[in-house]
Amino acid sequence: MIRPSLTSLLLAAVVLLPISASAQLPEPSAPLVNGIDPAPALDALRQDPGRDLTVLAPTLPPEEIDRAVLNRLMQEIATDPDATRVQLGVSREQLDDIFITISNARSFINGNDMAAIRAMCRRWNSSSLQGDARIEQALDAYKRRASFTSRFIARYYQMVLFDIESNLSAAAKNDFRRYMDDRRRRMANAGNITFGAVVENVTSGAESVQFHCRRETPRRSP
Repeated sequence: MIRPSLTSLLLAAVVLLPISASAQLPEPSAPLVNGIDPAPALDALRQDPGRDLTVLAPTLPPEEIDRAVLNRLMQEIATDPDATRVQLGVSREQLDDIFITISNARSFINGNDMAAIRAMCRRWNSSSLQGDARIEQALDAYKRRASFTSRFIARYYQMVLFDIESNLSAAAKNDFRRYMDDRRRRMANAGNITFGAVVENVTSGAESVQFHCRRETPRRSP
């Protein structure tokens, strides 16, 4: 007869825990497994609260969605222009104009994440705080600068959309708006990540601060 190993019993316990929250630990009289009592290990598994979830890839905020949708539209035009033209209800010339408009916007605009990182490091280097408070202060400086850039980009792409729609007929404008609304919903639910750096909270942001601002050593309490 094959005796179960401790590992197999622990694995079975982990799998069965979500199924029955009221599952009982092995009785004290349960047989030992390879000379080891599995009860303490099973109890530790049950009591373990697990690790906190740290968001390493935050999803797109609303102000970045139009930019992402238009960049995706440019890719669709490049890969399948005929299907995209039919979907938008535009002529070939209008489709070319849309592609050029988005391409110009993409060349003109960038996330300028380095400006936010420099703001973060300036705050980090000048701070008199220590520990998590100093990290949080640096992250707040990053978020303020990144938010300024995001708002500017969002307003710029509103102008891009206005420019595109101004060259469309009423019917084509309706088709284009339906396309944009559909793609906005898809993009918002697709889990696409933001263009910025990963510094969303103290837990994950500490590594980003140390990486980008590592030339300055953290302040220590006296």
